[in-house]
Amino acid sequence: MTTVRETLNVLHALGGAVALFSMWIPIFSRKGGSAHRKAGRVFAACMAWVSISAVAASALRLAAEPDKPQGPLFLSLVAIQSAAATWWGVSVLGQKQRTDRSRSVADWISALALLFSGLLALAYWLQGAAVLFTIFGALNVVFGLRFVRVLARAPQSRFWWWYEHLFGMIVACIAALTAFFVVNYDNTPASFQSVIPPLVVWVAPGFIGGLGITLAMRHYRARLEGTSS
Repeated sequence: MTTVRETLNVLHALGGAVALFSMWIPIFSRKGGSAHRKAGRVFAACMAWVSISAVAASALRLAAEPDKPQGPLFLSLVAIQSAAATWWGVSVLGQKQRTDRSRSVADWISALALLFSGLLALAYWLQGAAVLFTIFGALNVVFGLRFVRVLARAPQSRFWWWYEHLFGMIVACIAALTAFFVVNYDNTPASFQSVIPPLVVWVAPGFIGGLGITLAMRHYRARLEGTSS
């Protein structure tokens, strides 16, 4: 069992490293160009593997240490968020011509998984779990409600798919960056750790990324539709 867990952890880390490096190409390359599409596929595939392997590793860890459930359960919560965001960013690209509510079973499953995992995390926090459960649980609820709203109604803009693609992939990128910072936090100098607590490392990428999403949405709405709303 230990060998399986170690191998899975190595492969998980490898997938995360490739995702971390490949994500910059779509960000800085010409949107819709060959480099953007190819690197985007690599990033999405790696994020899918990272999410799947995280859930598998959590299950193995929970089976080996059932008296320490918070770590593996939290990892699964984050994995659901990463997987759903990545799926969303990819799925909407095939729905550019949608004119009615979505009938995609996979999209609905993804959105509802986000919503219910977030609600369960909040309930777990109320029972005494770590504060990170309430932060990421609330995020999952917010994201889940956003996806449900988009799925349940006809598109409000002909560029809706681009805004949702942007949202999903930026959230996935934030997840990759957060994982990188958290994993390497223990290797930072004690002087750094005394100033920057672990909670900040978990939350700061999301806060900065959230501002990035807001600015990116405003930029593309102004560029594509002549509005900053």
